[in-house]
Amino acid sequence: MPIKFAPKVGEILECNYGNYPLSVCQPHEAGFYDGHIPPEMVKNRLVVVLNGKINGNACIIVPLSTTRDSNKIQRGLHIEITREIIEDMRFFHPQTRWAKGDLVQQVSRQRLNRARKERGFLTQCLSRELVADIQRAVIKSINAKNMLF
Repeated sequence: MPIKFAPKVGEILECNYGNYPLSVCQPHEAGFYDGHIPPEMVKNRLVVVLNGKINGNACIIVPLSTTRDSNKIQRGLHIEITREIIEDMRFFHPQTRWAKGDLVQQVSRQRLNRARKERGFLTQCLSRELVADIQRAVIKSINAKNMLF
């Protein structure tokens, strides 16, 4: 069920990015713009909210992934979130994840919901320090690293 509230900075939510249309499974057609195009983000993923108050309908988020990319970690674009930090959930079990600062995106609140735990829903925010690291990764990903000094 979509959220009907302004999430807090650092809050962990689930985002339904959707999937690629079936026609995209074949070689991509020029001029297709009505859906996700590889390598854009798809499926249900955990995300971290960076701004929940863009307007009444949207949030800026960074997706979390279990795929490690050493090059982007080295460049400061992906931030490690160790397995102990995020609580266990019904569909997302404890494991090391990376906040992908290079995939920052504004999404509709219609795509966002609270992740399910065995009983109830996840209501967890990351620490201020970890959120600041993710924000720095976003700044680096938009090539504004000189603003950090």
